[in-house]
Amino acid sequence: MIQIHLLLLWMSRISVYAQSSNYPDCQSGPLAQFPICDQSLPSRLRAADIVSQMTTAEKITQMATTAAAIPRLGIPKYQWWSEALHGVAYAPGVTFDGDLPAATSFAAPINLGASFNTRLIYRVANAISTEARAFNNEGQAGLTFFTPNINIFRDPRWGRGQETPGEDPFLTSQYVYALINGLQRGEDDRYLKMAANCKHFDAYDLDQWNGTDRFHFNALVSNQDLVETYLPPFETCIRDVRVASIMCSFNAINGVPACANKFLIDTIARKSFYFDGFVISDCGGIDTIMYDHNFTSTVEDTVAAALLAGTDLDCGTFYQRYAQQALDNKTIVESDIDRALERTYNALIRLGWFDPPEQQFYRHLNKNHVNTVKTQQLALDSAQESIVLLKNVNNALPLNINELKNKKIALIGPTANATILMQSNYYGRAPYLIDPVLGFKSITAGTSIDIEFAYGCAISGTDESDFTAAIELASVADVVIFFGGLDQSIEAEGCDRSSIALPRIQYDLLKRIEDVVQSPIHVVIMSGSGIDLTFVRDSSLYGSLIWMGYPGQAGGLAIANAIFGEYNPAGRLPITFYPASYVDEVSMTDMQMRPSATNPGRTYKFYTGKAVYDFGTGLSYTTFVYSWNDQLTSFSYSIDLLMKDNYDEKHVLTVLLQVNVTNTGAVAGDDVVLAYILPPQLKRNGQTPPIKQLFGFKRIHLNVNETGQVFFPLEISAILTVAHDGSKWLHPGIYHILIGQTLMRSIELQGKSARWS
Repeated sequence: MIQIHLLLLWMSRISVYAQSSNYPDCQSGPLAQFPICDQSLPSRLRAADIVSQMTTAEKITQMATTAAAIPRLGIPKYQWWSEALHGVAYAPGVTFDGDLPAATSFAAPINLGASFNTRLIYRVANAISTEARAFNNEGQAGLTFFTPNINIFRDPRWGRGQETPGEDPFLTSQYVYALINGLQRGEDDRYLKMAANCKHFDAYDLDQWNGTDRFHFNALVSNQDLVETYLPPFETCIRDVRVASIMCSFNAINGVPACANKFLIDTIARKSFYFDGFVISDCGGIDTIMYDHNFTSTVEDTVAAALLAGTDLDCGTFYQRYAQQALDNKTIVESDIDRALERTYNALIRLGWFDPPEQQFYRHLNKNHVNTVKTQQLALDSAQESIVLLKNVNNALPLNINELKNKKIALIGPTANATILMQSNYYGRAPYLIDPVLGFKSITAGTSIDIEFAYGCAISGTDESDFTAAIELASVADVVIFFGGLDQSIEAEGCDRSSIALPRIQYDLLKRIEDVVQSPIHVVIMSGSGIDLTFVRDSSLYGSLIWMGYPGQAGGLAIANAIFGEYNPAGRLPITFYPASYVDEVSMTDMQMRPSATNPGRTYKFYTGKAVYDFGTGLSYTTFVYSWNDQLTSFSYSIDLLMKDNYDEKHVLTVLLQVNVTNTGAVAGDDVVLAYILPPQLKRNGQTPPIKQLFGFKRIHLNVNETGQVFFPLEISAILTVAHDGSKWLHPGIYHILIGQTLMRSIELQGKSARWS
């Protein structure tokens, strides 16, 4: 309370607040005397009151993302659809102009996953929510943002994988916990800072592949995969961090469209995960129930299917067009609409939409809180911390500026001068974009190093007209750095890949460059997904390989800092890089995670083939050594006793695992310490266990010869096995704990198998 009193005292000195036309007036407007404006009442009662003041026709106008004004009640028009995936972004509810022409553009979510740094993720989210509030106060954004995307990146072809933190349920759950806290919670705990939205619920990870699109796709998902892989991030988002809203997806799940799926929305989200927010459809998602999935045959039945399943808000106009008809033929009753609106209005109340501006800290945020020195540095941090060094032969990197005097560095390739491409998708207008060429010239300014650029080729296509200039530059350069990768014409919303190889035009250019270079080639890949780079990995003609994802507004400076050693890269792959043949081994429509006769297995947990680069791969310019902080090598537990003690899944099974990490190299740097559990490799009831699964990670910075400690709680949840029917079991056997790739100890469970839940 002391903090709030200080905030209110400070705010009393501020004379300019957000324009009241964007908000209802609870001080002198038509609603002033109604319970909706009584802040002493619970938000649910206030929401019920405002809905009760509306006519049926008025209620229906509030059931879409573009909610109409209700002048007689003093309720302004409200646009529910704003975006802020990795910065305030273009959307129907967001505009960039006037005093707020731009917003900080942070690295893409796939990059934040690669950082394995939940503190960074929280800081980025908090900065985004501050800028979002500033935009809202200027009437340039809403308060409800359709972010984050927490679907599991299970297939490398998915065009929207770049919007997620990666392929692992544990990493994704840790990401969403940090992110939602940063987005929704801030300086004033009386209000939501903004209302986030976890999407897409659930098993959505196909957009357009081989004749199947997301609007028609019926995802056949076993209970085992649902519980083990697809639901955990949503459970964290809903139950553990209490997100304000979730979005149901376009696809059907086991024959039932997600937005009409009462089992998914009501039984799982509301009853099992205790969700108390509102559910919105993906945009046009209610239409797909009838027109694409053919789940219903009339518009009235479609309204009823979605509304009664628990889809409260329509991103579209289906409810607005047909809810009255559904009422007229008694497919629904008015209390069904009331229930939905009470949920959506409850969110607006929690955001302070009805409360006086002078008492709200967030209402003072303005242009001075956007694109600050701190957020500029944070954007650079998000780009740098996500850089993944995959190959570095004989310390080819970092480049030594002092040894390159009077030398020529050639930057060749279609992403060397990338600008907007660095912003991935769901991006906004950035205050500036530092491409790699500009970044390199900035680092070498004032030296005699000659930085030259040749485009060489487009991301894809067959035009080789720029090959000659690139090859000529490569032949006379002392250092050649090739910048390649993908763009939104290859991987994007509505566009899945058919190939996971480097586009042929880039491969052909690199092969030509190999014939003329004077030293090993350095390769930098900009992409939101994995690429088969076996030829770069295995050839002595390539000295280094870096994956930089989509790094945001400061990406060019980040990669220049890393290559010249101003920053020591420590990112780790949040996805598996598969061989190109993977796409021929499994259909993208196959949702099964475990291997089968037609599926080599998905993600590092189940893939039975040889990866090009494994999940968690990443090098440093220094070296680290791990050791246990104690002498214990193994633990033993009785399954019977664990069951009798009636613990929950979050109970820590053993003392904190304490690991010493020592920097044994020549430069300071970060290390990402990954902790895995390796279950007994025994098939039970024909089910293959995971090869290994992540249960902890920690990013730590160490100076030369410095030793630090990291701690990993091993919870019971890490050793539970999910059966085909979705039940969880404790099975006897030896479970190995693996820290990184070297440090191991074991836990033995003794007794008979027991069902946990």
